[in-house]
Amino acid sequence: MSSPENGAAPEASGKKKKKAEEEEVVAKVPFLKLFSFADRWDCVLMAVGSLGACAHGASVPVFFIFFGKLINIIGLAYLFPTTVSGRVAKYSLDFVYLGIVIFFSSWTEVACWMHTGERQAAKMRLAYLRAMLDQDIAVFDTEASTGEVINAITSDILVVQDAISEKEPI
Repeated sequence: MSSPENGAAPEASGKKKKKAEEEEVVAKVPFLKLFSFADRWDCVLMAVGSLGACAHGASVPVFFIFFGKLINIIGLAYLFPTTVSGRVAKYSLDFVYLGIVIFFSSWTEVACWMHTGERQAAKMRLAYLRAMLDQDIAVFDTEASTGEVINAITSDILVVQDAISEKEPI
C-alpha cells in the first residue's frame, strides 16, 4: 500500500478535489442583470428592435394567408380563366409589399440589437478595465499578467455581447 507524500489517504484527496470543483462552479446571473449597463438610449434601441422582431415574426402567418388565397385563386382558374389574372396580379403585389415589410423589419431588428450590444459591451469593457486598474499593483505581479487581463476583457465581454446582440432578439 502506497500513500501520497502528504500523508493523506487517496480517497481524502479525491474528495478535496471534488469539493474544489464544486466551489469553482460559477453562479448563474439573473436574466435582467444582462442589461445592467444599458442606458435610456439602449432601452429605446432594444424596444425598437423588439418591435422589428415582432413585425418580422408576424409576417410569416401573413405570408401563409396570402399564399392560401393565391392557391385558391389558381384553383378557380380552371372555372373562370378570364377573371383570375387580375386577382393574381393583386396578390403578387401583396407579396412584394410583404417582402418589403419583412426586409425593413428584419433590418431594424438586427441593426438595433447589434448597436445596443456594441454599446453595452463597450461600457462593460470600460468598467472591467477600471476595476482591474483599481487593483493593488501586487495583483499584476502574482496573479494577473497583461495578457490575461486583455484576454479576459476580450473573451468574456464578447460572450456577453453575442448574448445581447444575436441570441436575445431570437
